[in-house]
Amino acid sequence: MAHASGSWEGANTTLADIQRLCRTHRIPEGVATRPLGDEIAPVVDPGERIVFVAHFDRGFGLLASTFFRAFLEFFGLQPHHLPANARLFYIKAQTTDGELRACGAASLYPRRDVSFPKIPTVDSVKKWQTTFFSLKNENPAKDLLNLPEFSPAPPAKTNWGYCPKPADPAAEVNMLLEFLGTCITRDRLTGVDLLCTFISRRVLPLQRRAHKICYMSGWLDPTRTSKVQLSLESVARRVNHISQAKLPDNWQWGMEPFSRNDPPALNFPQMDEEDGDLAAKEWEADLPGPEDERDRTTGEDENPDAAAQAGEEQAPPAAAAAPPLRVRKRTTRQLEAAVKKQRRLQQKQISEAAG
Repeated sequence: MAHASGSWEGANTTLADIQRLCRTHRIPEGVATRPLGDEIAPVVDPGERIVFVAHFDRGFGLLASTFFRAFLEFFGLQPHHLPANARLFYIKAQTTDGELRACGAASLYPRRDVSFPKIPTVDSVKKWQTTFFSLKNENPAKDLLNLPEFSPAPPAKTNWGYCPKPADPAAEVNMLLEFLGTCITRDRLTGVDLLCTFISRRVLPLQRRAHKICYMSGWLDPTRTSKVQLSLESVARRVNHISQAKLPDNWQWGMEPFSRNDPPALNFPQMDEEDGDLAAKEWEADLPGPEDERDRTTGEDENPDAAAQAGEEQAPPAAAAAPPLRVRKRTTRQLEAAVKKQRRLQQKQISEAAG
């Protein structure tokens, strides 16, 4: 039976898909996950939210960032209203037979009057709406999701005509847009630079972080999802997997990302308000954990080519003055669960090798 464009089509998400998201720190400990059954549209239990593997593979992560939650609330959106190839910054309604689609109703595009690096996204991500599954907080008193309550209804188009660009040229928003235009024309900032930044630094742009990406410290930064340092070739493959960048293995930066050692200039009042005095700022400490040695050697299956990439990933350079290791204490139950999980993974690897 053919499904109408943008409708629910059931889920093909497997337990292995969800385990990969947990293993690569897209879903934190303390979140209970559940693949859906045979229903076409999701049927959730109290407290459950619906999320998509396709979104996790393109920069989404839990706990969701404050910005992303505020964005959803302001425009009256749910994760399933945003297609997996969404782009910012104005919302275009997607309809079927004159009605807003259940999935992917809100496509986001750059405004024509705004300078923004063109991100070479794919025109569509085939069957992205079939990659859904449910999850909820194991402890209702501790929110590790930061997502609105699930509703299968189409969006109400709240504030969809909003334009944040004021008429006053001296307004801070306009100054920021002018600075962005300068980065593009003078410093050669490209949309591919943005993709390479979050891929190479192992961060998820829509996941809450201890600090901004431009203030990251290095391979032990607490905002990273992995301590593995990717080669140029591995970065290129991951970027090409989620875009049409066609990045070569020997790619180069147009504009290199900022870092804690090379921070951006504090040119705008909002930066002072958000960041304060960087010289006196107390950064969240780099915390190497017991999983670091494992991550250095096993690689991660972030895309279909990951098995081949595992042996190509480079171990990070030795830290000049690494803080003392802090061993995470685990209960007997947690240790037993970890051992069982490792056995399952080993059995899976043996089966795949034999096949």
